[in-house]
Amino acid sequence: MSVRRSLVASVTNRFAGVIMQILSSLVIARLLAPAEFGLFGIASSVIAVSSSLREFGVTSYLIRLDTIDRHALGRALAFTMSISLTAGTVIFLSRHAIAAFFRDDAIAGLIAILCLNFILIPPTIGAAAIIQRNLRFATLSLCQLGCLVAALAATIAMAASGLGPTSLAIGQVLQMALFLLCMTILDWRAVLVLPVFRGMGEMIRFGSFAALSGVTNQLGTYTTSLVLGRLLGPAAVGIYDRGNGMYMPLASDLVVTIGNVLYVGLSRVRHDSAALARLLLEAMRNLTAITWPGFLLLAALADPLITLMFGPPWAASVPVLQILCLSGLLTSATNLYYQTVLTMGATQRILAIELAGQSTRIAGILALATFGVTGAATAAVIAMAVIFILYLAAARRYIHARRRDILHIYTESLALAAATATAPALLVLHNPLALPPLPLLAISGTIGLATWLIAILATHHPLATELRTAATQITSRVWPPKDR
Repeated sequence: MSVRRSLVASVTNRFAGVIMQILSSLVIARLLAPAEFGLFGIASSVIAVSSSLREFGVTSYLIRLDTIDRHALGRALAFTMSISLTAGTVIFLSRHAIAAFFRDDAIAGLIAILCLNFILIPPTIGAAAIIQRNLRFATLSLCQLGCLVAALAATIAMAASGLGPTSLAIGQVLQMALFLLCMTILDWRAVLVLPVFRGMGEMIRFGSFAALSGVTNQLGTYTTSLVLGRLLGPAAVGIYDRGNGMYMPLASDLVVTIGNVLYVGLSRVRHDSAALARLLLEAMRNLTAITWPGFLLLAALADPLITLMFGPPWAASVPVLQILCLSGLLTSATNLYYQTVLTMGATQRILAIELAGQSTRIAGILALATFGVTGAATAAVIAMAVIFILYLAAARRYIHARRRDILHIYTESLALAAATATAPALLVLHNPLALPPLPLLAISGTIGLATWLIAILATHHPLATELRTAATQITSRVWPPKDR
């Protein structure tokens, strides 16, 4: 499968997953209170800080290998399982102290459940790396989607039965258990391997910097929930996480999915600087033309969207979502630069960038947390600006792209985003017909999407060709040509 087809398949399935998450959130937000969401948010943040240690950059290392044999898979399993079990044991034994720090005993029970993921994740890494390496992203995405749907259904059922935040923790573990089962069915030889403890030097050298970078990134990201939980309580964490949860499908699910596919493509041309630059600039132009209008449109529709989906108790999440959408403009390009630097194996540089960026995030959160959830969101934007600048400078060492080419892409995408979001923002702000949330959201969203589509076609953007091709394929399937 080509990189283009893999990208389309991954984004399509990921988009379906986002829809499922949003629909389930409509139900769960009415079954659990903000404080209950906040308790799970604190527990999952503690676990997430060490999540990069569990993987230790092994997936990226395996993808870069010329061949993946059983010895490489065995080394990957031995290394990741050792790291994962050590981290999981430390967190499990510390769960009561952590709960005492946040002044809520329920957190200890949630951490105990989530620690099961430290056992479930390592066996999946080798099989997932092989699937990505072979550009079978459609298969991987379908597995992830199926596991997500099953886990969400179970979570809703448990929440409805009164399990509270425990239902979220069990649902997350169930999702990972189902994913392990899927990987075993797809490639049991890559899952059921014997651990190999010899010859791990190169893996450790590559993975150590990747893991430290990941831990730094996770620490900066989840410090928000930890600081808010300590200073303002679980309810503030729940409010922030709800706004962040509406932002993440576009900022993380879509952008990271595209970045993962791009990483495989970049790895194949990393020795050709001209081809590397062309691929990156093409991806940047198309990605920002989708995500930048999406972020500004999401910010414009935040008020009726959250009101409709979650109700008045979650109104404080609206400014959080709007501020984070500004961070999303930087996230899109930053991830592409990160994939470029990672492709070239410059993990030490990645670690230095993450340390600088996440230190800024932590300092900003500590300084601005007194302003509540909006202060925490503002700190995230400031940190992402620092990370963006540093990754841009690092990537230009390898791609040798002209500044004017990058600036042209950004200017084009920003103009497209402004055109897309202006009319919906004005309609939501003034609401001259006093429309309730549902029709207001439907009308303003339709105007925004229509404006984006017209602008893409009118400017002959490269996406216009992709849209016409997709429309032709859909039309031919719905109304196949008749044989003459």
